[in-house]
Amino acid sequence: MKKHPIKIGRRIWKTVIAVYVCFFIDTVRGAGVPFYAAIAAILCMQRNKHESLQTAKNREIATILGGFCGLLFLIFEQYVYHFSVILIRYAVLSVLLIPIIQISLWLHQEKGTFLMCVVFLCVTVTHAGDINPVSFAGNRIIDTTIGIVVALIVNFRDVSNTNS
Repeated sequence: MKKHPIKIGRRIWKTVIAVYVCFFIDTVRGAGVPFYAAIAAILCMQRNKHESLQTAKNREIATILGGFCGLLFLIFEQYVYHFSVILIRYAVLSVLLIPIIQISLWLHQEKGTFLMCVVFLCVTVTHAGDINPVSFAGNRIIDTTIGIVVALIVNFRDVSNTNS
């Protein structure tokens, strides 16, 4: 049986470069979580520029809306009512997915619906106990935007092949 050599294609290299640039920017920026920028860069590095732009648009809208909804919940919880029983808090968060999904459908962002829900839960569940959860929500949006912009720049700079 003939072995085929492993080929590292252009898209792989562009993904690696985009992720490194995200880590570099985060190091210089000194805030946020580079993990979220790297995820956005990986997901937005599509086969061609059109797919990258569409994925970037969906991801940015979903992250902003999910992050904003999460931020509103954390502000409500911090200043209006704190859920002391964790299972009640989880029930409220679960039910709040309904309006988030409805907003997504209303805005014709069906491809970003799951991401809106994920970002909302990421902000409200994993970082609710942070010293400044509002800061995390803002940084989460900024980190994702950095990853999206980096992926688009790296992908668009590759003028040699539009389908790689």
